[in-house]
Amino acid sequence: MFLDNLSFNNFILQLGQADSFPGFANDSKNFFQILLSNIQTLFVHPDMGSEIISLSNLTGICCNIFGYILFPMSIFYLFYVYFIPKALNNNSIKNKIIPVLFVLIIPFVIIKPLSYFIFTIGFGSYYYSLSLTYIITVFFACAGFFFRIMENWLLTEKIAKQNLQSELALLKNQINPHFLFNTLNNIDSLIKSNVDKASETLVKLSNILRYMIYDTNIDKVKLSDEIKHIESYIDLQKIQFANMKLVSFSVKGKTDNIMIAPMLFIPFVENAFKHCTDKSIEQAIRFTFTIENNIVNFKSVNVSDKTKTISKDNSSGIGLNITKRRLEIIYPGKHTLNIKEENNTFTVTLSVNLNEH
Repeated sequence: MFLDNLSFNNFILQLGQADSFPGFANDSKNFFQILLSNIQTLFVHPDMGSEIISLSNLTGICCNIFGYILFPMSIFYLFYVYFIPKALNNNSIKNKIIPVLFVLIIPFVIIKPLSYFIFTIGFGSYYYSLSLTYIITVFFACAGFFFRIMENWLLTEKIAKQNLQSELALLKNQINPHFLFNTLNNIDSLIKSNVDKASETLVKLSNILRYMIYDTNIDKVKLSDEIKHIESYIDLQKIQFANMKLVSFSVKGKTDNIMIAPMLFIPFVENAFKHCTDKSIEQAIRFTFTIENNIVNFKSVNVSDKTKTISKDNSSGIGLNITKRRLEIIYPGKHTLNIKEENNTFTVTLSVNLNEH
């Protein structure tokens, strides 16, 4: 049973008038009325002089539903589910040409015979628009293409974020076992000679582990906290060596209110200790932070004599590779990283622009 136009329009008006479209007269139809009138065109029978349930009218109504609902949905589905995924997965010319040929040929193959044999010959008066069908085909093909591309982009972003989280988790798990064992042994030795120093060292180790495991489970941390973490790590490294002036560490500029991705710098700090070939030289390892105009500049320099061999654990280089990957994802186009080894020094310079624009 169908509602007549008057009763349905009264119902729509009770819901509230929609804003008129720009350029229309004040008495123009509201949005719901326009939508209703377009839906009703699906059920307009071609042979107005016959009963609505006549063969010609039922055929016309079915063809309207096919042409304006089922056909567009099929086009959208084919492009969304089949053509575009296939073109993305296999970058061949064939997979790009077929969708174009489909859009050009299918409307003509389907609509022209439908219009001619069923309506022109069968009923003599009903004409089915080929140009409108092309417009519908192109529109829904583009819609299928757009939605598939957007879905792929969102999926890629989601996977990249998941990979980033996994890489950060892997970075956290790369606690150098030699560093941990040496620190614990040093604490054990200090307990016998300097209880207060042993307690202070144990607290620093605890703070490092807590920061790595718990405090970095967010996208951004305070730069001041990151620097404190690095300072604690350096202090624990220094107690392993007799040279108390092995490391030079300086911070220039204000770190207040600056947020940055966690654990970006610690792999380079760890690497400096690993690659330093002579830990008896004063300031053989040097770290500098310079903060200016919301740009963080980090520099690491250590003595590195190529003629001397140093022992590295199996995780050597993993932290650096993960950090490079994280920088590419988190700060694309907003960071510069340079690593060079020359004149018996190993130098890392990293600049991160934290400005929004």
